[in-house]
Amino acid sequence: MINIKDTKKKLARKLTPFLVKELFRFLNIYSKVTGKGIGKENIEAFHILSKSVVELFHHTYKYGSIWTTLFVPSEIIFAMKLQPFSLEIAAALCSKFGQSSHSLSEADLAAIPTDVCSFHRTALGNAYMGAYPRPLFLAGTSTICDSNIKTIKICESITGKESMIVDVPYEMSDNSVKFLTKQLISLTKRMEEVTGKKMEKHALAEAIELSNQAREKMIELNRVRRDPLSPLAGGDGLGMMVPSHYLAGSQHAVDFYTGIVDELKEMIATRRKNGEVADEKEIRLLWLELKPYFKADIFDKIENAGKTKIVFEEINHVYWDRMDPDKPYESLARKLISNHNNGPLDNRLKVIKTLAKDYNVDGIIAFSTWGCRRNNAAIPTIKAEMAKEGIPLLNLDGDCVDDTNYMSGQIATRTEGFVEMLGVRK
Repeated sequence: MINIKDTKKKLARKLTPFLVKELFRFLNIYSKVTGKGIGKENIEAFHILSKSVVELFHHTYKYGSIWTTLFVPSEIIFAMKLQPFSLEIAAALCSKFGQSSHSLSEADLAAIPTDVCSFHRTALGNAYMGAYPRPLFLAGTSTICDSNIKTIKICESITGKESMIVDVPYEMSDNSVKFLTKQLISLTKRMEEVTGKKMEKHALAEAIELSNQAREKMIELNRVRRDPLSPLAGGDGLGMMVPSHYLAGSQHAVDFYTGIVDELKEMIATRRKNGEVADEKEIRLLWLELKPYFKADIFDKIENAGKTKIVFEEINHVYWDRMDPDKPYESLARKLISNHNNGPLDNRLKVIKTLAKDYNVDGIIAFSTWGCRRNNAAIPTIKAEMAKEGIPLLNLDGDCVDDTNYMSGQIATRTEGFVEMLGVRK
């Protein structure tokens, strides 16, 4: 007897890769015809960003891609005229379109533990379903998250494609930079062998220079956001891991940051010209970690709790120095090691304290996604250290991708109490 349920599942698995490919083809055509992105943001630069992501994803499905975890240097991939495909960002997009539950179910069937970060569980579920573009090579780093290594190795077994893990040292030293530089050169050579593409010295220098240009605009954006009349919402700022890391080394990142800096400057000038002034009673918040990428009301809850504003996000801190186009691999090695989440917790604490001071914050909200042991283990220490500085911290448990781990009522209750307490203090 034919099992209709099993037949539907098999058909869905066969159709999924085709449907996803056609979705990005349609979105690419739509964005070119209408000039609009896939978001509803009021800031035009975000439409530019979403169009860039759609175009890049369309190319990955059309030409194949290099599957990566987030901190693999995109500068190298773009310089080789290849297409990077970030597994975590693809998982976030999957959640944004309301499809993560199917991916997570597939990961469960493959016996991926449920206490693993939902970014990686979603990515693996999609890999098992064949929903992702054809991989040419797989690359990951050991930076920040141990799941990077495991995810890449599982994807290697799923796809049968070669992979390489770049081992990033915890501390900056001449030896650690040399060690990592050699690995990045080896990564390039292996991609050359697998893809048939050759790395041109001038192309890598150009990618490094584009990365530098984007970095300068990021720093300028962060300065502009110190103005109390800056209209950029914290929820929007939490989407900038895409241009700052995934699109690093491309013109896409430069265009986005140039556009948003110019837009914000113009908006602030208009507000000031119209006589707007900063609200001295407004509660200023620093945000740690990421956000839910599915449809969630967390930022509405924060706004409804009182006069609040997320003035900055830890992920947008520029932690690396300007890179030298004549020493590209060494510069990229220094960039990777410089990540303030890499190495001792003291590195991260120093950055959080600096940001709290620079942005004159009244409190901190940390969004602790289920399965992220690195962050969740660090929060009690961070909370205690920031209390010594006189800055309260609220830890909100939730999830970035899996909406079943998101509790709206609890978030509302805890946020209201926290904002009320900050208001009394202020």
